[in-house]
Amino acid sequence: MIIFSGVVSEGVQTQTMKRRQLWFFRLYAIISIAIIIVGGMLWFFLGGDLKEWLILSGILIAVVLLQLWNPRKKLPFRWEYHITIDAEKIIVETPLWAKPLQKPIKKIKKVLEAEDCYYIIYGDMDNSIVCQKNLLVEGSIEEFEELFRGKIIKDKKVNNI
Repeated sequence: MIIFSGVVSEGVQTQTMKRRQLWFFRLYAIISIAIIIVGGMLWFFLGGDLKEWLILSGILIAVVLLQLWNPRKKLPFRWEYHITIDAEKIIVETPLWAKPLQKPIKKIKKVLEAEDCYYIIYGDMDNSIVCQKNLLVEGSIEEFEELFRGKIIKDKKVNNI
């Protein structure tokens, strides 16, 4: 059994917020490009004006670029977790949630190893579980890496993403 317990540091919180912000930006950018292309074809097919389409596309691009600006570097609450990992499931407990979150190990897509933490990812970066390395209170990093062998990816720095 592996247990991470405590308050996540401000550095890891900031790093996590940057990663999630970039994930959302990429998602919005892809969706917006699809809307501009498909919408443009429909716009011209239905006899729309080029000037109007360019203005609307410009507004959409501006909204997407605003996603990069986020003055909030961390969430306005304490990231206090108690994460228990065994061979079959992960249980995440926090004072913020009424009941613990349970996820089966077999549904993990990947585990990103950052400098100070691991991100256990089920669906996407926004739905990741943050395990800060120095909050390990039971078990070892070697046990953690053995449990997730084949799914751990050494990640680049956030600024290089």
